[in-house]
Amino acid sequence: MSPIAPAPERLRVATWNLNSLRARLAGVDRFLERSRPDVLCLQETKAAQIGKEAAAVFDRHGYHVAHVGSGGYNGVAIAATLPMSEVVCSGGFGDDVLDREPRLVTCVLEVPEPLRVVSVYAPHGRATDHWHFEYKLEFFAALTGRFSEWIAGGGLVAAGDVNVAATDSDVFHPDAFVNSVYVTPPARAALAGLLGTGLTDVDVACWGAGARRFTWWDLGPGYQRDLGMRLDVIAADGVLAKRLDTTWIDHVGRSEERPSDHAALVADFRRV
Repeated sequence: MSPIAPAPERLRVATWNLNSLRARLAGVDRFLERSRPDVLCLQETKAAQIGKEAAAVFDRHGYHVAHVGSGGYNGVAIAATLPMSEVVCSGGFGDDVLDREPRLVTCVLEVPEPLRVVSVYAPHGRATDHWHFEYKLEFFAALTGRFSEWIAGGGLVAAGDVNVAATDSDVFHPDAFVNSVYVTPPARAALAGLLGTGLTDVDVACWGAGARRFTWWDLGPGYQRDLGMRLDVIAADGVLAKRLDTTWIDHVGRSEERPSDHAALVADFRRV
């Protein structure tokens, strides 16, 4: 289930909520060496900027990096083996919702046709009666508007931690998530609306909606018992989705010492 070698004959896109770039830097180094994605979207870097040690790791593996962060919370990045253009980060969208916290970064890559890449870390929501849940829904609404514009302009792949489990098959048991911010009808509708702009959830396309392929587990014994959720998504426009080869959940990295609570999700697409 884990990519064990690079795939130069494929366009490989990965997303990984690190729960701290600094804490997971050695794991990132190993992941880049082992799987070498063309594009790696990162969430929860928990850094104001890419530090010297992290920059050295990305540079040694040949990656360009676009990042936005503010310190101990949030933070998103895109690392790519190709030069980036049209880089925009939270703070530069001219939208109060998308600019409020460092949760969004986008760029365009030539692979060989222009492909817009988006790394997204959706708000958690905290509780259904909390203002942060309203912010979560506002964030999805604003992002849906942007996705509609971007997908009309060409190729698009979006990847990240959406903090929504789309169906009951995406949690280990529905009874454990009653009234949870991950599964409420408004949250699920918001995610469906985002994908409804013309994007395909490629893990679902590959394995089916009931596959129960989780990407998040508590850092306690929940991983060994597979008490997880599917919170991480790679979504592609219709043309790119037709070139999907397979998807992977990186259990090698999740099983390492001091892992993130998320596993990396990887998608391989046939090159043009």
